[in-house]
Amino acid sequence: MSQIKLKHGLVISLMLSLFSTTPAIAQEIYIDSTCKQNQQLDEFDRFTVISKYEFQAQGRSYWFYSGQYIDGSPIVCISRSEFRQAKTLKMQQIQSGYIDKIAKDPRNKTAFLVTVRYGNGSYVPITQYRLNLSTPNKPVLTKIRSWKS
Repeated sequence: MSQIKLKHGLVISLMLSLFSTTPAIAQEIYIDSTCKQNQQLDEFDRFTVISKYEFQAQGRSYWFYSGQYIDGSPIVCISRSEFRQAKTLKMQQIQSGYIDKIAKDPRNKTAFLVTVRYGNGSYVPITQYRLNLSTPNKPVLTKIRSWKS
């Protein structure tokens, strides 16, 4: 009987070691509500970076990136490399929905195609925008098309 308990204990120990509490190396990047990187933020105070693009404008390197809050709401940001001089893009159209996709505009090295879904479920409005960051301090947002999912 004690041999069975010993085997049972070894099996449980083996299973527990598979689910050890050793922290995994986080590959995610967290930012706060002002677009600054901070890996120490609590889950309810952070956005997880879901896309990040580097581009050149006016002879300088910039990052265009978006983050997602725990409820799916977005934050869209621009900064110099390494999150220096980070700031939120003040564009209600892309900050108020859910970002479905961001892609580089193949026709313009300083522009991005941003697809925003305004709601959950089916038959919700979706709009695709072109965000031109050739002048990073004065971004230009142009509506390309809209449809319902």
